[in-house]
Amino acid sequence: MSVLRRIHENRMPRVGEVLKIFQDERIIGQGYVVSVDRKTISIAGRGIVDLDTDAVRRGLHDGSLRIERSR
Repeated sequence: MSVLRRIHENRMPRVGEVLKIFQDERIIGQGYVVSVDRKTISIAGRGIVDLDTDAVRRGLHDGSLRIERSR
């Protein structure tokens, strides 16, 4: 995997992105990112999912969390 691709996949979600977030190969959030702040990331899909920003950052760092972005 190229370095640029790894950096892109491991960056924090931004408002307006459409994505899926997996933790241990299970989907924990899927849809449109509507809000990102210091404490929460809100994703609207089938309902709204609020994720803890620190937990997402830790999961990306240790590899337990994976983000797939729609192209």
